[in-house]
Amino acid sequence: HVTAMTGDGVNDAPALNQANIGVAMGIQGTEVAKGAADMILTDDNFCSIVAAVEKGRVIYAGIQKFVAFIMSVHIAEVLQIFFCIVAGIPIMRTPLQILFLILVTDLPPSIALGMEPGEKTILKERPRPRSEPVVLGWMWVSMVMNGVVLSVVIICVYIGALMYYCGKVFQDDIQLLEDFENHLMDARTVAFISLVWAENVRSYTSRSFNRPVWKNLFGNPEMQKAIFVAQICLYAAVLLPYFSDKILGLRGLHIGGHGWLMAAAGPIGCLVLCEACKVITAYQMQNYQRALAARQEAVSAKEEEAPASQKALPAHNIQSTDTDLMASEEANVIEV
Repeated sequence: HVTAMTGDGVNDAPALNQANIGVAMGIQGTEVAKGAADMILTDDNFCSIVAAVEKGRVIYAGIQKFVAFIMSVHIAEVLQIFFCIVAGIPIMRTPLQILFLILVTDLPPSIALGMEPGEKTILKERPRPRSEPVVLGWMWVSMVMNGVVLSVVIICVYIGALMYYCGKVFQDDIQLLEDFENHLMDARTVAFISLVWAENVRSYTSRSFNRPVWKNLFGNPEMQKAIFVAQICLYAAVLLPYFSDKILGLRGLHIGGHGWLMAAAGPIGCLVLCEACKVITAYQMQNYQRALAARQEAVSAKEEEAPASQKALPAHNIQSTDTDLMASEEANVIEV
């Protein structure tokens, strides 16, 4: 258990110091109590503790969503390059394009995920153990699944673009074509656009591990700003003369309407398949919550059966007299 102790008097100081989280009253509390506490309630309102617990859970959940999103898209990008090398098809993107994706189009949505307002049922979840890692087992499964989905969708778009612009798929065959560099740039441009669009869709699906994407779709204003910035950067990368073709090796002005339509297949496929993956993730989350509840109930039952002598304070705790404990009538113990 993680225990918070509230108090305001001098006699509460030992308990405030020994608790996991000591909470002192900011208005009526003594300076000794404030010095021994980890947190001070400036308004002396216990409801502020509940709000603080909720805010802490929201921040922690935002960190998990940030990690899940950024890891899934990076897993996808690694798998895409690995597939191109193994299959003998031209590398899907250049190192400069990869750097542009990581710093310009992936970063804003991932930061916005860390600012998620949180789900309404977050306080109904079981308290997490202090030893629990940030990335849980079911989160790793979700990240790998979504990374594979993103990879498969973009690889299919890229192969289709190679067939359309080059007429061939394998690198040895494409290099024999006349002006193969420009044709290859066109195919890479289609894959690049499709990947950015798909990752933007993935950022929306990452707002919740188990809820459909359309629920509270625009509940995070920071996400709308991040996607807007990512889209502006995308069109600048593929449409601005010299910057797009000479620096990044992209030819958005030459792929035609067919190329843009092929690129649209990426986000559509990503949306459908990533939402389907949430069915598996939701089932794993429910199993994890049930297992966590069973462990915590087992611990509570064992503590209730323990002899009274075993429930005493550990030897390293500060010992208080019965008078001190009785005098601390206004102190409250809260399980966080």
